[in-house]
Amino acid sequence: MGELRMMIRNTELGGDTTQSFLSPGANTLGEVNFYEDKKFLTTQRIQILAMVRGTNDYSIDPETTSLQKAYVRIYGARDEYIVGDALMNFSRMSLQQNIKGVATAWKLGDNWKLSLINGIYIDRYGSLYKDIPSRPYMSWVDGARLEYKINKNSIIGANFVSSEDKTDSLPDQPVGFAPWPASNRVGTVDGRFNIKGLRIDSEIAYSWTDFDKRQSSNCEISCDSREPQPELGTQGDWSGRIEGIYRYQKFTFRGAYARYEPNFASIQARQIPDLQDMVARVTYDVNDYITLDGTVRRANDDLKEQLPYETRLLGPEARVSFHNLPFYTRGIFDVGYRYRDTHSSDGSVNRTLSAPFAEFTMPYHSTYFSIGYERRGVTDYVQLGDTGYTNRVYVAFRGIYDLGGWHVNPIVRFELERQSHEPQWPLNPILAYDTNRLNTIGLFVEAPKWFIAELGYRSSDATLYGPNGFNRPSYKAALTYKVRNDQNILLIFGFERNTNDFAALLPYDERVYGVTLDYKFGRKAQR
Repeated sequence: MGELRMMIRNTELGGDTTQSFLSPGANTLGEVNFYEDKKFLTTQRIQILAMVRGTNDYSIDPETTSLQKAYVRIYGARDEYIVGDALMNFSRMSLQQNIKGVATAWKLGDNWKLSLINGIYIDRYGSLYKDIPSRPYMSWVDGARLEYKINKNSIIGANFVSSEDKTDSLPDQPVGFAPWPASNRVGTVDGRFNIKGLRIDSEIAYSWTDFDKRQSSNCEISCDSREPQPELGTQGDWSGRIEGIYRYQKFTFRGAYARYEPNFASIQARQIPDLQDMVARVTYDVNDYITLDGTVRRANDDLKEQLPYETRLLGPEARVSFHNLPFYTRGIFDVGYRYRDTHSSDGSVNRTLSAPFAEFTMPYHSTYFSIGYERRGVTDYVQLGDTGYTNRVYVAFRGIYDLGGWHVNPIVRFELERQSHEPQWPLNPILAYDTNRLNTIGLFVEAPKWFIAELGYRSSDATLYGPNGFNRPSYKAALTYKVRNDQNILLIFGFERNTNDFAALLPYDERVYGVTLDYKFGRKAQR
């Protein structure tokens, strides 16, 4: 099966056109997507996917002509081979990335599984062979995972991932700042266990990293072996995490702990270094109608005292949920309180936030209505002008209707935030108000035959002290015509307008209108 998509549209820009990323004038686009899955040899199947795009609109694709995604996959009950794009997920601390290369996996007996990966991490195929301005980050990636299945619900795995950066694809870093890694090795052991109702997900990791030293031959500031600095060579560090959940009668206990040392790096898993994070949560079902929930979280950095100061966050939260009420079984009413205390060891940061909130969801047949309120009170003991209160109100409506063969789905959401503070206190204690508004209205209508109509409106605006602010309304409309009433041949007429008004900048607006032909082919598309 496959898809052929051709589009022509015209873009008009007004006002300060330098602020828009769209390409003015007539733009064209052509896309071909192909997918096939069939028997191969005796016990295997072969799967082929390719996505190719061509356009003269740089806002759609700066490469203009590109191979978006492509792979060939041969797989069976006990093995798998992928050439091309492979979305790999070894573990949370080792590899979670789309790699362009070769990926394989084999089941060894009934309980063992071995996975291997070798390829390149980069944003697109064209970046490999085209001279594209601002060439993106690229690295060579190798990895292996050996997994053992203890029983139906318990697995343990060992992972190793190697990442070699192509250093000319990395931006320079200022001397004395933590540079980008140039090579990275990570080894981890992870496990998921289910022991008499106790579920545990854990992992421990160690990394060896040679940090990028292109920008300097010596340190201009005091070098510290506990943090990444130029000319210090390969550095190692560890990290670990554990999460658990256990249910006992009416209680549910959840907990999580993670610690990432300052020099720990796992580039292909996108972790955050120098962080300790702990979360504990208890849920109690009072009866069939009331649930109590309490959560507390603590996080801090500066784990090896290499920073000027440590920053800590303490955040308890309590919630009461009313549901399955005798007089309204589908309604859900939540009320609760959040508290955040953020401070630093040297006193440069000292802020608290308190936020009581309430939300009520009222379904009625195929109509859903929600209303919520939150009051955030911020007390800043350092930047006194940032102390203030914010009232947030939101209302949402959604409907799913079938009226004589017509499918009608409206959606409406209004959100308002109003903040009061004294930005110039104590020099000029004037009470200032900031207001943020977000409005969304949408309508989807599908006729029994021939047509589908979509309408959308979104407005994001703010009135800020200064005076400052912005107003950004957006209008969208699309009319889809099913040629010969065939859902596989679509003619789509679209219009979009975005207006951007600023208090401190010149305004600009965008108008886009065009037509798209979408043709799907293949055996499954004809059913």
